Amino acid sequence: MAHVLIIGGGPAGCSAALTLRLRGADVTILRAGPSALEKAKRVDNYPGLSQMSGSDMQKNFDEQIKEAGVQEKNGLARLIQKTRKGFTVLAGDDMIKCDAVLLATGIGRVARLVGEDTLVGQGVSYCATCDGMLYKGRPVAVVAQDESFAEDVDFLRSICPVDYYMEKPHAAPEGVQVIDGKPKALRAEGEQVILTSENDEKPYDCVFILRPAVAMSTLLPKLEMNGEAVKVDEKMRTSVEGVFAAGDITGAPYQAARAVGQGNVAALAIAQYLNEKEKA
Repeated sequence: MAHVLIIGGGPAGCSAALTLRLRGADVTILRAGPSALEKAKRVDNYPGLSQMSGSDMQKNFDEQIKEAGVQEKNGLARLIQKTRKGFTVLAGDDMIKCDAVLLATGIGRVARLVGEDTLVGQGVSYCATCDGMLYKGRPVAVVAQDESFAEDVDFLRSICPVDYYMEKPHAAPEGVQVIDGKPKALRAEGEQVILTSENDEKPYDCVFILRPAVAMSTLLPKLEMNGEAVKVDEKMRTSVEGVFAAGDITGAPYQAARAVGQGNVAALAIAQYLNEKEKA
């Protein structure tokens, strides 16, 4: 049975999951956190469901996909790699193998530090548990957007000295050395990375950047974009064969009804893709 990984569990992801299950696919939804729909106080323009809160609507979607036999995992998708047979997706600390991928993460604007993109894998890491042991006993920095990565920070503190920088104000994990000043830029200098903040600059052997989202240029570097939106055709196919996208990630208008429709279109296209792949 073909396996489809859906990254994102909002209206588009849930819609696609239901249709794919009806088409006989094995489906996993990967969630990194709550969907944007859950934050809506009321949704008035969804046919058949009047004056319902976004959280109640998402709860209905979640119950439906559970009854349909959709598997669910929590974790942040960090990297999508195309293989000879399909794809391998790094999600948190796990590697997920699948035959097709649907991107349904919603709006994914990630403000990156100056110089960050060029140093990924060369002194910049997005995964503390993946790469932490490589820097055991060596000075590292953590750049965090919120407090949700406290466990990752505790792990790093247990094996090496850590300086902690905040991209946005939040409660820092206990016991860390908090560096004043918002981080601004990164540059390589010899075998170290220089982190420049509003107040100073310091050298580190590695800078771990921990955010609840990953930029598309990092997740899937060859993906073609329209500004901040993923470029798709009428069947929700992206520029990477076997990768599809639906919902807010494809651009405005940001409406639940539109996302559900796109999820359905994407699911039908994925089913066709898998069928043709099996016959090839």
